[in-house]
Amino acid sequence: MPISADNPLQLPVPDAAAQAHSERLISLIADEIAASGGRISFARYMELALFAPGLGYYSAGAQKFGEQGDFVTAPEISSLFSRALAQQIAEVLSAFDGTGDVLEVGGGRGVMAAEMLAELEALDALPAQYLILELSADLQARQRETLSVKVPHLLERVRWLNELPAPGFRGVVVANELLDALPVHCFVKAEGSEDTLQERSVGFVDGRFQWVNAAAD
Repeated sequence: MPISADNPLQLPVPDAAAQAHSERLISLIADEIAASGGRISFARYMELALFAPGLGYYSAGAQKFGEQGDFVTAPEISSLFSRALAQQIAEVLSAFDGTGDVLEVGGGRGVMAAEMLAELEALDALPAQYLILELSADLQARQRETLSVKVPHLLERVRWLNELPAPGFRGVVVANELLDALPVHCFVKAEGSEDTLQERSVGFVDGRFQWVNAAAD
């Protein structure tokens, strides 16, 4: 459906396949809400909506990045962003005498990782390891493919993680347009009180997700 000129905020209706996919994700979240007594934390709602295996936005396999996807980020437009960032990373890594690692939180298609590794190699400042914290198996595969094409000889330095590294990590942590996609808890001040915080949870009532406030632990 085309976007109406007199209603620019109207969004196109998803096709039948996309709507069916959405219904499956809604059903998954609604079932967990029911099993949890009628509400789940907003953090858990975000985690399912974005990262549920095979259904979440970042885990469903559809193209997200680049001109054919939903959005384009700086590393996809030009290598200058990644090369400039690599200059700063090299400066920080120099303090670790060759033992520092780089941890990228959320690697997109792997473009930034590949270009930063290439620049760090040119600067003779490669990290001991390049770690990518990526929950999506599909994106991990895309990142591996990108790195295999752009810097195949450096692939052995790259390791994928499903959780933050163990205590004792030494090096540099980078993230590009990722922090807003990390699951977070939401809180609100209780009406009529300046001191009591309530946690905003998510319920499912009459076929719709709704806020449900409850006492914060």
